[in-house]
Amino acid sequence: MSSLDDNDVNYAVYRSKDQIQNFKIRVKLERLTSNALIPSLARLKIQEDLSRLLDSDGQKAKQPKATTTDVLQALNAQNTTDYEEVVISWQQKLFSRFEFEAYGRDMGSSSTPLEKIYFDQIQKMKAKRQQPGRIFTYIEDDPYCMERDLDYFMTDSPNEQPSNLALGLNSIRKRRTIPSRSNNQNLPKADLIKENLTTDDLLINHYGSLPHQTMYIMVDLNDPVNTSAAQLVTFARPPNEHVLCRIHVYSNEIIIITPDFNSDKVAYMIETGHLSNEVYQYYLEHASTSISKTDLVKERKLFNEICLRQHEHLAQLIGSKFDVPPPTVLKLNIIGEIVSARNFEYDHIYIYYVLDLAEDWYVEPSTLLSGYTHTGSTTMSSKHDDVVYYSHPFEFELWYKPSTYEADRSFPRMPKIYFQVASLDSWGRHRTEGYTYIDIPNIPGFYDEHLSCWRPRGDSIFNEVRRFFIGGSLELEDISYIAIPTLFRSEPSNSLLSRFGFRTISTGSLNIRFNVVFQSQSFAMEHKKTRRVHAANRYGFDAFMSNVHSVLEEFERAKRRAIEVRQNVTQTIKSSF
Repeated sequence: MSSLDDNDVNYAVYRSKDQIQNFKIRVKLERLTSNALIPSLARLKIQEDLSRLLDSDGQKAKQPKATTTDVLQALNAQNTTDYEEVVISWQQKLFSRFEFEAYGRDMGSSSTPLEKIYFDQIQKMKAKRQQPGRIFTYIEDDPYCMERDLDYFMTDSPNEQPSNLALGLNSIRKRRTIPSRSNNQNLPKADLIKENLTTDDLLINHYGSLPHQTMYIMVDLNDPVNTSAAQLVTFARPPNEHVLCRIHVYSNEIIIITPDFNSDKVAYMIETGHLSNEVYQYYLEHASTSISKTDLVKERKLFNEICLRQHEHLAQLIGSKFDVPPPTVLKLNIIGEIVSARNFEYDHIYIYYVLDLAEDWYVEPSTLLSGYTHTGSTTMSSKHDDVVYYSHPFEFELWYKPSTYEADRSFPRMPKIYFQVASLDSWGRHRTEGYTYIDIPNIPGFYDEHLSCWRPRGDSIFNEVRRFFIGGSLELEDISYIAIPTLFRSEPSNSLLSRFGFRTISTGSLNIRFNVVFQSQSFAMEHKKTRRVHAANRYGFDAFMSNVHSVLEEFERAKRRAIEVRQNVTQTIKSSF
């Protein structure tokens, strides 16, 4: 039996929102050559051997003369087998001559429900004196489709039988059928993330491949036989069946046809491979009924109404106003990820990170300022480094409102992100592998940073021995000591921070990528005036200039009062004299 997988054939992928029951395909099969045009070597050899078979007189055996009835039957059979055209709907069952004889026998109580259905259909065909043709189909419920959809074989042997595990996986793969579409479709939900999953949601959405249905369009190139003389009880599949077309319909409205339609292209060729070595050509055409102009206008109108309702629904959820911070407030968004860590001493590494807010910065009460990555194992990169890949995302939304005494700054003091790298082995021993930090840049944009790490080192070798055998290592009591501790930043006195005597050792490096986004009304007004992107560097002057203007206004008011007092005093003195 030939297979589409044996040859490199083309296929096409289509997407259709229409009901799959409306899909139809037209198959045109025509015999291109006869027995005498392309004789095979085996046939020639057999003809040569038959020519040596002589009768008793040394002459060839004489064949009986054909009658007129035999000639008419032969011509009729020749015309019926030369050309055949069939229009096939989706999952329409067409019986082969072999199936017509196999399922046409009543098996009694041992027959399956599918065999009973096929038996009733064949009895109706016999009542109408209909006979099957060369073109037939295998639909979803046929055993052939179940066998062909098993993609879990371990070898390429054609005699391999699928295991129980392969059969179970195949049942999981096909556990949901293609839902029928109706005109009363609900609008898609706005919440794409479901927190409370049901069993049905898990069955629908959690699988390795999309559920699909399959259909095969086949052709039987066996020579016509007198099936009434057959006395077979069990029927094996004939060896001369060929796959003309394979159709997969997936639940996401995808239709895959192998091979593609060729109505305006070169015909597909198939060869019997028997002694006759006949060649057939066939065409595949799209025969679905086109939608009328009136129905098309109605469908487009309905589709536009659905899109308009969906747009209005989303507009109600989002709103028409853009979220703008107050005039004197700066909004900062940090969106990034921890990409990887490399060249650390131990394996199974995880990272703890925390955002340290500076003065006059605040966040929403529900915002998390710290987090952990998953524990990852090292892998070898192209540069022979031990790399652990994380791709762990993080996001912070900060707000800055300057105070009065901070208004003279050109830009606020930016927050910091501290990172602590640690390892966990199979015995549950934790070890500190390194510390590092980064200052959030005061210029918006994209940043890709490689941060070098270090860890504290004790004064004695016993610290390293304890680290190796029982785990645990020297840690910072205050993680802000990586940069400038909070105590020194908040202390009003000008005390110096000294790290003399603090022993460290360099470890690996950490790769992070993040985007910095600023949003402020002063930025927008400054950009509108100057049309320059460097307006961010002038942010701190808005509060400064507001204070200057207030001082100047107070000065002008005081000056006017002083002038008024001076004039009053002058008039008083003049009047006294």
